[in-house]
Amino acid sequence: MTATTTIGAVRNDNGTTAADVESQTESNEKPVATTAGRPLDWDGPDDPDDPHNWPLAKRVLLLNSVGLLCLSVTFGTSAIVGGIPQIMRQYGVSETAAYLTVTLYLVGLALGPTLGAPLSELFGRRIVYVTTLPLAMCFAVGSALSPTFGGHLVCRFLCSLMGSPVLAVSAGTIADLFSVREQGLALAYFCATGAFLGPALGPVAGGWVATTKDWKWTQWVYMMIGGAVMVLLLFIRESYKPVILARRARQRGVPLPAKPPVKAALKMVAVITLTRPVRMLATDVIVSSLSVYSAFVFAVLLAFFEGLPYIFTTVYGFSIGDAGLVFVAIGVGVFVSLAVAFALDRIWYQPAATRAIAQGVVPRAELRLQCGFVGAVLLPVSLFWIGWSARSSVHWIVPTLGAVPFGCSLTLLFVSVATYLVDCYTHLYGASALAANNMLRYLVASVFPLFTKQMYENVGIGWANSLLGFIAVGLMPLPFVMARFGPVLRRRGVKTLE
Repeated sequence: MTATTTIGAVRNDNGTTAADVESQTESNEKPVATTAGRPLDWDGPDDPDDPHNWPLAKRVLLLNSVGLLCLSVTFGTSAIVGGIPQIMRQYGVSETAAYLTVTLYLVGLALGPTLGAPLSELFGRRIVYVTTLPLAMCFAVGSALSPTFGGHLVCRFLCSLMGSPVLAVSAGTIADLFSVREQGLALAYFCATGAFLGPALGPVAGGWVATTKDWKWTQWVYMMIGGAVMVLLLFIRESYKPVILARRARQRGVPLPAKPPVKAALKMVAVITLTRPVRMLATDVIVSSLSVYSAFVFAVLLAFFEGLPYIFTTVYGFSIGDAGLVFVAIGVGVFVSLAVAFALDRIWYQPAATRAIAQGVVPRAELRLQCGFVGAVLLPVSLFWIGWSARSSVHWIVPTLGAVPFGCSLTLLFVSVATYLVDCYTHLYGASALAANNMLRYLVASVFPLFTKQMYENVGIGWANSLLGFIAVGLMPLPFVMARFGPVLRRRGVKTLE
């Protein structure tokens, strides 16, 4: 996601103006076409081809289409969990080995964006959307029909690897469609209706399908959702500015600049998507600490894929299908987070940003942390609530309701971290910061399904959740620390990358 400040002559923390920041950003973008030696740009602030000027309904339609696409990809993460017992029987493997089908899918989600992001920069967003999902669906068929467990795992990994580029490209689409001040709310809406709704709905559908049909139907449902989304995507327009301008330049007969050498392009891609993110994780306190926080929260979600069914089947005697319905509570929490994010945006962020602009100052990136304050508090509350209320003497609705604040905290923390990183590092390093966050989040989360059930069996439900809750308490001050010391830390972080 690119966050380019477009406010007039406004100063930032380093004393430069927002106009300077904009100029520096544009100087790092290669012109897509030239007229009399000058980069071709929009015809004016009201240019109808500029996605920021598209009607709101059209922008929301594209946002929803991309959100549903991400929903289908993330749905594949958790839908198969309900079929783990059947996978064990069919392939004759242990439960831990069977959960590799989830682990390898997550590893693919971690690595795939390193391919998708540069492709979208070269060819545009739309072509990534309409080509990667069909490839993912092909490997979903392979994972369902593979006669061997090894073949099943390879297909699961390749399914997520092919489908995951949309997770990275969608952030760019949000930046294409909405201004910097609108992106926080747009990202919250995107997460609530797509990115985080998929993992919450997966166990609901997967549990029932696996018990009434068989585990292979979890892959057929995935393909049904993907096929429906593909119909929507065939009608969307390209939103990436360089591609739109290049297309328009050809229509107007304006010469295009020479393409950079392949070696130079590959080097740039490697730096942005791999080497710089790894370096930022190792040297930048803001990126490393917030990425660890995001990774832990997402890992808890993955632990719940195994933990919640274990709780409700052992304590309350639910079937696998009934236990999957508990994840509806997480979905409710995700939708609640949208209302919380909207309220904080209107009550806190927009007034504070308006005051800053009126004073000639760029709004501080730390304003984005308000959602994180709420999410950081809700996370341990939810973990302790579920852990110690899940007992036969307490009605099942009580621990189920405890999953609502978890869904809310999951989305609020992700939105807060993502928008904060983009505002901190702007165009030059923002994409790398998000790549680092994404990579660590999925790699850490991929390990949790391999030991979650053993943790619950060995230490008990209450203490297993408490262990996660104590970690959440330890991480809880992080958004508040960033709000206090963020400006100093990010200046140091940028210096290490220069």
